[in-house]
Amino acid sequence: MLKIMLINPPMPVFIRVPSLPLGLLSIASYLKHYGHEVKLVECLAEANDVEASIKEFKPDVVGITAMSFLGSIEAKRLTEKIKGMGITVVWGGQAATAMPELILREAKPDFITLGEGEITWLELVNTLECGSDVSAVQGLAYTENGKIKYTAPRDVADISLFPDIDWSMVKVEKYFSSFFGCDKMVYLHASKGCPARCTFCSNQQFHQNRNRCRNPEQIIRDIDYLYGCGVNGIYFSDELFLPKRELRTKLCEMLIERNYKLIWGCQMRLGVLNEDDIKLMYKAGCRWILFGIESGDPERIKSIKKNIDLSSAKETIGWCEKAGITVQASFIIGFPDETPEETKRTVTFANGLGASLVVMNILTPLPNSEIYDRARAEGKFSYPDTIKDVALKVEQRATDKIIVNLSAVPDKDLKVIHHYFQWKAFTGKDSVKDDSFGIIKKMAGDAINRIFRHGIKGFFYGTYVSAKQFLTVFYYSNMHRKILKKYGLK
Repeated sequence: MLKIMLINPPMPVFIRVPSLPLGLLSIASYLKHYGHEVKLVECLAEANDVEASIKEFKPDVVGITAMSFLGSIEAKRLTEKIKGMGITVVWGGQAATAMPELILREAKPDFITLGEGEITWLELVNTLECGSDVSAVQGLAYTENGKIKYTAPRDVADISLFPDIDWSMVKVEKYFSSFFGCDKMVYLHASKGCPARCTFCSNQQFHQNRNRCRNPEQIIRDIDYLYGCGVNGIYFSDELFLPKRELRTKLCEMLIERNYKLIWGCQMRLGVLNEDDIKLMYKAGCRWILFGIESGDPERIKSIKKNIDLSSAKETIGWCEKAGITVQASFIIGFPDETPEETKRTVTFANGLGASLVVMNILTPLPNSEIYDRARAEGKFSYPDTIKDVALKVEQRATDKIIVNLSAVPDKDLKVIHHYFQWKAFTGKDSVKDDSFGIIKKMAGDAINRIFRHGIKGFFYGTYVSAKQFLTVFYYSNMHRKILKKYGLK
């Protein structure tokens, strides 16, 4: 048996809302189930002295999650200190999986687990414990004699066979946040992965284009525990929430039977739900659904391999709104070679859907996405050479900055459209007490509450960032009437 410490590194709270470290919890629970002693150290939702925790726990192996490059900045600093203590360090998560060579070269962890980590972690620590050859462990990247080596890829697992989450390793109340109709919302997953092969998505490598569902009984046991902690809202963080109708129906029926005083929401794909499904989901407590539609142009839908039928969008959203479910419709503008005419078609389509909220994102090429790989091969774009540059120049980009524009639409046009829909969401009457500006009031209140948890320095800097973002949105959405008119927005 080895002693294993898993760390969720800190990052500025005003950049990322603290959410339950579901990946780390799953790995920790898996390792504990198979006999290893595990401690989870949370640095995002609360202040923890990692060095003191290491001295007290004396781990044999330390794991650090790198879900983003913003967290990787601090993870790199921690890695240097921990390796200096003679302890093996293992990284995992989406950022580490996306750019392992950069991580190995600069942060120098001993190993990186590629993709989902539960089984890889168990095999790795068992191999280290008995001193066997790690090259036999699938799903690893590491450096040997100055060269980066990859072991055989690991197939994704049947997550319904995983043990239940051991929630005792975290303080659930530290992750409460507000959302539509609830003030103690947490994230949970019912399934993992998405079968789609969208060209802008970087998650294909991580989940191998396969959706795997947990059993409804497992999900209900999680909800039972979280409900006992005071949770009154759950956002299922699945890329595609329980696409198998029989499992989704069974979960909804179990939720109805228990009559929890909580609400929930999820992310779905057009074509999965019919009207009866939506009515059942509402009865079971569903109050919001995010649909990723991406474009209003049928040819673009084909070229990005989205594989949805746009003609079903208005009807599906109408079913949701009629049932009482708030719909967030997400789009992307600025695709490679996109023209202003195409952008206008997407804007017109989005405005005609009747969704409560429309999110108009500007394309950012993501590592391991088809769009990024093609742009890099054509010499149009490449990520910076350091973890810090990727974090600060890409992930923490200013709200008025576009990293790279692969389209034929001017930068300013993209920014004006993006911020117009933000302003529309801020000022529209929706589900936040039927209050004009209700959404922005809620967001501001949430931000202030989070910032206060992290001291006066965090409060002032967070307030500055929030104010700057608000003024940016106001400026672009109200001071460029010619551009708005060009796209039919005024």
